[in-house]
Amino acid sequence: MEILRDLENMLETLADRYNELKKERNTLKSQYDELFNEYEKLNNEKEELSRQLEEIKRKNEEVENYLNQLKTTLISRVGEDFLNPNYDSSFETNNPVQGENSNGSY
Repeated sequence: MEILRDLENMLETLADRYNELKKERNTLKSQYDELFNEYEKLNNEKEELSRQLEEIKRKNEEVENYLNQLKTTLISRVGEDFLNPNYDSSFETNNPVQGENSNGSY
């Protein structure tokens, strides 16, 4: 009979250990699910930030292209003024502003 009691005690111990492991498994599963949800959330945020970064890069490229076009146009126009034989830079720097009188008389 003692063997039966020992077997019964072993079965109870195994059942208790099984229930403990089951609880631990459930706890770990819950933690895993929480971490996986957090991972998915962070991954989605990363993807959104990557999309935003690409959009910013695209807009930056557009702005750079526009500024380069403006620079080219400005250089072209300024160059045309300097190449124009009728262009007189002294006219702009030596003439008084309209409405001013250098003698003070009319």
